[in-house]
Amino acid sequence: MLRRPRSALVPVLAIAALAVSASAALGSSVITLSGATASYPLLELLTAKYAKLNHSKVRFSLAQGGASVGISDVAAGKVDIGDSSRGPLPTDPGGLDFYEIAKYFVCVVTNKANPISNLSASQVEQIFEGKVRNWSQVTGSSLTTPIDVESRTSVAGVLTTFQNTLLAGGKVASPPAATYASEGQEQTAVEKDPNAIGFLSDYFALNKQINAVAYNGIACSVANTVNETYPGWSYFYEVTRGPAAGPEYKFIHWIQTSAAAKGIIESNWVPLTITKTVSG
Repeated sequence: MLRRPRSALVPVLAIAALAVSASAALGSSVITLSGATASYPLLELLTAKYAKLNHSKVRFSLAQGGASVGISDVAAGKVDIGDSSRGPLPTDPGGLDFYEIAKYFVCVVTNKANPISNLSASQVEQIFEGKVRNWSQVTGSSLTTPIDVESRTSVAGVLTTFQNTLLAGGKVASPPAATYASEGQEQTAVEKDPNAIGFLSDYFALNKQINAVAYNGIACSVANTVNETYPGWSYFYEVTRGPAAGPEYKFIHWIQTSAAAKGIIESNWVPLTITKTVSG
């Protein structure tokens, strides 16, 4: 049984399991996915393991582009599954089902040359909303240089998560913030610029080449995401057009229920806890 999709329209999964997906109808063994750059490292591992377990009878075509791109692609029938790092929004196309597959968290990050240990909620909001523009105004920093804010483009689900959880619904001011199309690009920008501050999902934020900053005295960590004392977290989703069916159903079900998938998720992310299910 798949965990209940996050959608206003939740059909009975038993009916969904009898439906034939686009790829199955074409007799294809390839599942196509596109979307979030934050979940891309996880999906690389999951798809490789699933293909191996199925003796390569199921293959995958995996592309990035951002959460909103994946959602648009699956809605338009361009891919079988959209990868999203945010939940459904009122502005998303209708008829989509969002299946939670893992939890992740977002950290504020700085360059190693500016190893700030902690920022308050107020400090984070003032910096990213462009109200504080110089490091000399930030307690904990020894710099006296302008702050270079790094952010993501509007299609990024991590941007949505960051703004909803660590900015209390506020918006990153851009400009002056520079924007990047992927997590990797923003990570590189922070690594190279001593004056930089940004935000990244855990896989990229906990890289030893950059500094992950505590938020309101709470470390940005797996442990604090598991116990939910750290507020900056959300879910990774697999998104389908209508209820998941055929090969897509089997793949998502495997992610949600198998020990093999859980082991992969535990390597850098947070596995799902028990949630409601629907009969299949």
